[in-house]
Amino acid sequence: MRLFVGLVVLLVFVMVGCAPYAPTSIAYEEIPSEGDINRGAELFNAPTNGTTACISCHVESNAASPNLEGLADVAASRVEEETAREYVFYSITEPARHITEGFGNAMPNDYDEKLSPQQIADLIAYVLSL
Repeated sequence: MRLFVGLVVLLVFVMVGCAPYAPTSIAYEEIPSEGDINRGAELFNAPTNGTTACISCHVESNAASPNLEGLADVAASRVEEETAREYVFYSITEPARHITEGFGNAMPNDYDEKLSPQQIADLIAYVLSL
C-alpha cells in the first residue's frame, strides 16, 4: 500500500512537470507601453525582490542560457504573430512558453509575482536594446 501511494505521488509530480506552462499572473496588456532602459539595466544586473539577477545566467560565456545580445531581431521573428516585446514578456513571465533550442528551462518562473508591471516593462526595454 505504501508503495502504491508513493507511486501515485510520484506520478502526480511527473504530470505537473510535464504540463505545458502556467499562465502568467500579469496580462501583457497590463504592462506599461514604455519601459525605462536604465531602470531595466539595474534590474538585469542586480537581484530585486528576491529574484535572481538576469546577468547571473545571461552572459556571453554561459553555455546554459542564451546570450541576449541582438535579442530584438531574434525575438521579432521567433514566434509568428508575436512582437519582439510580446516574445520577451512571455519569456520573462512564462519561461516554459518559449524554450530556445539547445537550452533547457532553467529560468525561474515567478518573475510575474516578484516584479511589478512597470519593472517588467523596464526589463523588456533594456533587453531589447542589447
